[in-house]
Amino acid sequence: MNLSQRLRKSSLDKKQWQRLYYKNQQTYIRQRLSAIRYLSEGKSRAEVATILGCKDLSIARWMSKYLETGLEGLVEPIKHQVKERLNLEQQQEIKEMVLNDRPTKYGIDREIWTGKIIVEVIKQRWGVDLKTSRIYEILDNLNLSHQKAHRPL
Repeated sequence: MNLSQRLRKSSLDKKQWQRLYYKNQQTYIRQRLSAIRYLSEGKSRAEVATILGCKDLSIARWMSKYLETGLEGLVEPIKHQVKERLNLEQQQEIKEMVLNDRPTKYGIDREIWTGKIIVEVIKQRWGVDLKTSRIYEILDNLNLSHQKAHRPL
């Protein structure tokens, strides 16, 4: 029995579908839920792909996920396994740098560390390009807090 036949045999709980649809505001989650709804109403994968503007392969993946885990599985957020771009030794160096040095030591004409300055120093030292938001995550992992700088009055 193929995916489409298996999906049509399963019954969609419309109340649960509606609850999850309105609870989850993310477009990608609503797209998954809509696909299952359309398929359960008898539309083909090709029709659903056209309606939702996605690939047939995506529809097939969502169907499999639904059949394995139900509607709850479809609303799980996407998790990416991203390889750490700075190793632990480099992260410890950042901690020492922030705690013990000033940006002027690294050729930057500032006295206070900011996320943007740390990004610049990391790019100079290791050739790794990070976003400022990632720097704040690294600082949190290193048990360092950060404050928003302000001008003295």
